Amino acid sequence: MIEVRGERWSGKSTLLARLSRQAAESGWTVAAGSGVAPSLSGVPFGLFVDALDDVLALRTEPGRQDDWPEEQMILLSGVFPTLARAVPHGMSVDPVGRYQAFRAVRKLLESLGTAGGLLLVLDDVHWADEASVQLLTYLLVNPPAGAVAIALAHRPRQADHTLQGLLNQAVLEGRVHRMSPPRMSEEAAIALLPQDLSRAQCELMLAESGYVPGLLKAFAATRAVFGGPDRAPLTLPLDVLTECLRDFGALSELGRLVVQAAAVLGETFDPDVLREVAQIGDEQLHTAIDELMREDLLRTDRFSRRLQFSSPLLRAAAYQSAGPGWRLGAHDRAARRLARRGSGPVELARHLSHSAVIGDDDGVGVLRAAAAEHLWSDPGQAAIWARTALDLCERSHDTGRERLLLAGAMILCGRFHDGLAMVEALPDSLVDACAVRVEVARLRDMALRFLGCEEEAREQLDTVLAATDVGCKEHHALLLGTAFAGALSAGRPWPDDEIIELLDAAGALPEAARGWVYALAASAASAAGALERARTLAAVAAQLLDEAGDDEVVRHLDGLLRLARTETGLGHPAAARAHQERGMRIAESRRLAVFVARFAMEIATSQVRDGELPDAARHAAAAEWSAATTDSGPLLEEARALHGRLAPVQDRHPVRVPVQRERNGTGEETGEAHGPAEVRPVRTELSALSKRELEIAVLVSGGRTNQQIARSLAVSHKTVETHLGRIFKKLIVSSRAEVATMVGRSNGSGQRFSADRRNGPALYAG
Repeated sequence: MIEVRGERWSGKSTLLARLSRQAAESGWTVAAGSGVAPSLSGVPFGLFVDALDDVLALRTEPGRQDDWPEEQMILLSGVFPTLARAVPHGMSVDPVGRYQAFRAVRKLLESLGTAGGLLLVLDDVHWADEASVQLLTYLLVNPPAGAVAIALAHRPRQADHTLQGLLNQAVLEGRVHRMSPPRMSEEAAIALLPQDLSRAQCELMLAESGYVPGLLKAFAATRAVFGGPDRAPLTLPLDVLTECLRDFGALSELGRLVVQAAAVLGETFDPDVLREVAQIGDEQLHTAIDELMREDLLRTDRFSRRLQFSSPLLRAAAYQSAGPGWRLGAHDRAARRLARRGSGPVELARHLSHSAVIGDDDGVGVLRAAAAEHLWSDPGQAAIWARTALDLCERSHDTGRERLLLAGAMILCGRFHDGLAMVEALPDSLVDACAVRVEVARLRDMALRFLGCEEEAREQLDTVLAATDVGCKEHHALLLGTAFAGALSAGRPWPDDEIIELLDAAGALPEAARGWVYALAASAASAAGALERARTLAAVAAQLLDEAGDDEVVRHLDGLLRLARTETGLGHPAAARAHQERGMRIAESRRLAVFVARFAMEIATSQVRDGELPDAARHAAAAEWSAATTDSGPLLEEARALHGRLAPVQDRHPVRVPVQRERNGTGEETGEAHGPAEVRPVRTELSALSKRELEIAVLVSGGRTNQQIARSLAVSHKTVETHLGRIFKKLIVSSRAEVATMVGRSNGSGQRFSADRRNGPALYAG
């Protein structure tokens, strides 16, 4: 007996299919069944009927009857419906003792195994009916003789306790071979993901999925990692939804109701709120929770009495399977219950956006507050809440604040035309306030520049600057910095005295905003050839931005971009890459498509220079995909041009040793890169390789598949395999990962520089 055990979507069925294929190729008879066969729901012994009924139908055709005693046929007919038709007319088919039936099934398996062997494949045993589990338990204790193998797959969390105990004992005694689906290699896992996802996003998906194939495929289909306490469940594609709903097939009506109510509440939830949303009593709630935990759909939170879904994918499926009308009522009940408990605006907004009605001023206020709180962390969600709040306002209501939030969210999402139209509709009374006027000016400037309207952006910013009180230092500094950034983008010179004035005004700004200003000044100094000044200003900018949290830096991502460019020009590629990757991570986690595109292009350019061509092409594709989700024509044109240049260059580019990035004790990248861009001589541990073998080893370390290497070197796939075998033998290794490690050790080390945080104007003037 072979036991394949693993968690949900881990590849158990794939492993069984591989075993079945090998057995069939060796001449064995293969009979396969599943514990979740829809047509056999409620049928006793359904797992075995699904596996053996067709095989038995062939054996009982006229002229092909096996020499089975009539007594055995009668016993088996109580298990297999097909055999009931083979019993002579008038012969009794009344049920007999199960023990005798089990013995008859064992003899049946032995008989089927005489013709070259029998492999009985039983999948999803955790969903099997009670009679099937009892029969399987009997066969485990009393295994069939002869060439009979039983391969079963199940989830240990949902396994029958008696069967699990017997399997554990049999494993210890050597009567059962236990195995799990092998963990996917990083190369195979990334191959499941779209080619236009950034490396950081791929690594996030690998980490969140635990390399589980089913989860990776779901992430690939939606291009997102599921989950998050404040995010609505994503809509699943039909094939993913169908696969997930298999887990709900055995639920009672009560269990299905409660799991759908839980999906409305979120990833984690309190049982008392769940009871009210589901509209059931305590006893029903406890019964349903027991069922859902038994099916491993819900688990307990380790640190509280709260419950949580075992996978965000299951929550999305449960939510999507509920009727839209029922969901509206459930959200309304959840909003009322959470409001009585005093929950915050974000938690309430997730429900009010579905259930609030026109004229609900309290609901409008909650949605507006939630949109403001989420503006820079998830502008897409903020736009939904702001739009809902605007739609719920009565005509007499002043909608200026809702419109401003919606305009900002649209622009941050890359919907520049819609955002500008909303800005133009803002009431004058709102824009008259200094803080609002500055915010609007900066939003309008961002939209116009991404749309390619540089001159219009400059004119409107000059107008607002002229009307802004210089005494309001923070607002004045923000406007000056925005104008300075525009000048740098357009290649216009900026007088030194005005840069010094800006650095002086930056003292009134928060830490991240000051870092942004210093990054602009460093960029200007570098462009002017004042490299020592640029180095000092960049060091200050780096220290300010590195010390600031992501919630602050996200408002000044342009500062990270410009700082990285300056660091690259100053010969500090490791520091530049660290800032590029931080900006990419922030932009992706907050779904800021325009900044994802910009950082992806910066990273791709750096990777081309460092010889990391596969990842460079991936980031160029990611940039194009993200730019295409916005309405910025210039951004999309730039991204397409970069991707177009990289596609043909990837196979022709000289082979270079890829940069290997150090990781700290938690496995996170530290940002320190090892190795300059040019090809470096490898060390003695690779000296045994021929020139062609070394080329292939380097390409393997860069993550290329055998097919990609063959295309790059214009050789056959078989030739690559032959060289790879020689590489393994010469280096005394057994995996591609070990080859990559040896190549990585051939690189040199990078460098860092420290910051001088003296007075900004003095630094620039000095």
